[in-house]
Amino acid sequence: MIEYKAYHKKSLGKKKPTSVVRRKGKARSSERAGGEPRVSFRQMALLAVVLISVVLVSVGGAMAYSWLGRSALFTVREIDMNPCVHVTRDEVWGILKGAPQGNIWRLSTRAIGMRLKEHPWVKDVSVRKAFPDTLVVRIAERKAVAMINSDALWYVDAGGTIFKRLSAYDPKNFPIITGFERRELASIEDVVVRQNLKRTIELLKVAESGPLGRNISEIHFDAQEGFTLVTRDNGLQLKLGTVDLKDALRRIDAAIPKLAGLGPGSGVVDLKTEGRIFIRSGE
Repeated sequence: MIEYKAYHKKSLGKKKPTSVVRRKGKARSSERAGGEPRVSFRQMALLAVVLISVVLVSVGGAMAYSWLGRSALFTVREIDMNPCVHVTRDEVWGILKGAPQGNIWRLSTRAIGMRLKEHPWVKDVSVRKAFPDTLVVRIAERKAVAMINSDALWYVDAGGTIFKRLSAYDPKNFPIITGFERRELASIEDVVVRQNLKRTIELLKVAESGPLGRNISEIHFDAQEGFTLVTRDNGLQLKLGTVDLKDALRRIDAAIPKLAGLGPGSGVVDLKTEGRIFIRSGE
């Protein structure tokens, strides 16, 4: 009985799992190799193929772009431009420098737009490409509302921007704004000067929308005396002072019928006082 137990204790004893031992052995071997997984030949081949493909695509793209930039197929042959009064299609062609031989792929729409904005009559512009051979140009031109007298006559738009010096060939059938000195106009970014100029232009627009219409030859601004309008037909000086624009229009509306019988060069009409009209000889 004793021998039987001893025999079974020895033969039925727990054995160490061989799989665990093997795994631990593999782990130790990998630790001895530096702890990094091995890269298979297949992975290396795949990486090489990807790198070669990237290089080929890049080289092919560069060659294709180079060909497009030289191809006569993409030569600019047409400019699609909206009708303008002061900007011509020939001026746009001239900005392209060498067009129509210029290639549309190599043109910079931003650079062309910036060059066009240097034109005095261009207020805003957009330029885009229409492949294969057309440049689309849309221009918003400035509109002169008056001339301003500085060292010379300049056009000014409704926003108070002085944008073009008049030449001998430019139309001069606009009212003249006076009372602003040259040094003030040179510092047009001055807030006060800019406000005064814009208010002068606003008064001109209001007066032209009333009975005076286009019968205004000059509008004068003085910081102390306010505004003075001078008529074209008989040279009347309408003194308005610094009243509100709506009040100024109302006083002009009331005065014009009463001044209809006055002859040319009749002098000064003082409208500074509400409900009163004072007429005196010219100053």
